[in-house]
Amino acid sequence: MANMCPNVGFFLGFVATVGILYTLASKSWKQNSQVASQSNMYGVHSYEGLWVRCTSPVPGTFQCDTYDTSILGIQTGLTGQRIMMCLATICAVFGLIAGALGLHCIRVMENSRKSKVWTGRGGGFLMLFGGTLCFASVTWYAVDVVRDFWLKNGLESTTFQYEFGAALYVGWVSSGVALIAGALMACCTCGGSDDSDDMGGYKYNYKPPAAGKPAARNTEYV
Repeated sequence: MANMCPNVGFFLGFVATVGILYTLASKSWKQNSQVASQSNMYGVHSYEGLWVRCTSPVPGTFQCDTYDTSILGIQTGLTGQRIMMCLATICAVFGLIAGALGLHCIRVMENSRKSKVWTGRGGGFLMLFGGTLCFASVTWYAVDVVRDFWLKNGLESTTFQYEFGAALYVGWVSSGVALIAGALMACCTCGGSDDSDDMGGYKYNYKPPAAGKPAARNTEYV
């Protein structure tokens, strides 16, 4: 029976990659709390993501901007989180491609089984790295949200108090799925198959003695 672990790992990797892409593009990394924000702002929704921030004074209507500053004027933390999420996305996408090439059902590199196995393992390692970067970026952002919430708690000049947005939860789940997928893709192909190319099948060809000649003494041992 074929080893199904790499196939399961590839499927989970696909799910994780979609989740990481959603997290990267989402505008809802944090959203204003209707309870903690000023009472005159009740019903107004504010969202912030890595690339854009939006305010919705009326349901279904958004006023968005890209932080209205140059890339050099953006906070260091936000810049670092952007870089980490971009790297996580790149690792997840290329890990998914490498993992697909390593599957037995994909008829690529069939002539070199060792290369096929190590391509699949490389995809698993890339997926592990992408999941780690995603988890680190989302957690870093969440720590900043919690810190700002308690620092601004009770200040009358604070218009909005922010809490976790949906993208953070998707990012945490996606990073966990990516770690599981990477482990399956990297480890389930271990053992035996990578050395199969170097061991050709040995066949013992017995040659009968020529007519009129005595049989040679058998000097081969097993």
